[in-house]
Amino acid sequence: MTAQLDLLARNRRRPPPALEVRTHIAIADLLAVAAAPGWICTHYPLGEKRSAETGALLKRMGNKPGFFDWLLISPTGVHHWMELKRGAAPLTPAQKYFQVQMNMRGVPCAVARSYRAAEAQLHAWGVLRGRVSA
Repeated sequence: MTAQLDLLARNRRRPPPALEVRTHIAIADLLAVAAAPGWICTHYPLGEKRSAETGALLKRMGNKPGFFDWLLISPTGVHHWMELKRGAAPLTPAQKYFQVQMNMRGVPCAVARSYRAAEAQLHAWGVLRGRVSA
């Protein structure tokens, strides 16, 4: 019982996840319940703080900077990329380069600055079926 109380006390002291993390989770939850049939969606969590060793390993394994947060593949194979940014936070130079490269190739990509903007973009691309929130 004491161990359970200690765990509970430790959990209460943890700060809530950052708004951007909570928004990514909300988008993942939305896609889990409302993605239209045939869509494949995944999130690339490449921007978090990591140790120098982990960063070097990921780079050695082929990770490139600038890729957007979300890859959404339509039933016909069209790839869509979405980056989630908080408020007026700018794209990094690598993200700007990625966006230009996707635009040059005709690959749909967008930057969403809120949950509502992300939801609207997903609807515009046909990723979501029906209306989920008001």
